[in-house]
Amino acid sequence: MNTLKYPLVCFDLDGTLVDDTIFIWNTLHQAFATDLDSRQRARDDYFSGRLSYPEWFEHDLKLLDQAGANQQQIYAILDGLKPMPGAHELIAALKKRGHRLAIISGSLDIVVAHLFGEELFDHLLINRIWFDAAGRIRGGEPTPYDLNGKAEGLKDIARKEGIPLSATAFIGDNYNDLTIAKTAGFSIAFNCKSDELRQVCDVEVKEKDLMKLIHLIS
Repeated sequence: MNTLKYPLVCFDLDGTLVDDTIFIWNTLHQAFATDLDSRQRARDDYFSGRLSYPEWFEHDLKLLDQAGANQQQIYAILDGLKPMPGAHELIAALKKRGHRLAIISGSLDIVVAHLFGEELFDHLLINRIWFDAAGRIRGGEPTPYDLNGKAEGLKDIARKEGIPLSATAFIGDNYNDLTIAKTAGFSIAFNCKSDELRQVCDVEVKEKDLMKLIHLIS
């Protein structure tokens, strides 16, 4: 009999499971010196409702491609990132205890694959990027589960797993985690960069060691 209080544990990715970046999109745009004004206009257009999320996603990929970003260079940037201290240990400990694990993030699938391996997670709701045989960006698949959509992602996973929302835990670090933090049965602000998130989460863990969370998730 599974007696876990939170059998489903969901993570944000950038700044939570991954150190050295706040948002991988910003990290990539800065590394390839894409058009800052064009990036800002697209962001403003999305948040004002003039641009859909898939359109914003495609715009960002086009900027990266125009700046010469390719698979090899992007992976070289990912080589400079590290898993958050304690990330692998926490994942292994939770899996051993029988938790179902998920990532719900507006980051990119290649970050998970490069630093962890997708097979460690039971559910991965994230943007996906595709490369052609020469390594050029050829498109991708935008996630419907970013920003406010993160809460819907949690609900969908919980429904598939047959787990009530009250038995779900979420760990995140920034403003885009607000809705999912409010929806989860238990939420932890980790390495937190948002006062609003601190206020809505049940607990804040300030030390940058994810294994400090193990006693909070039973």
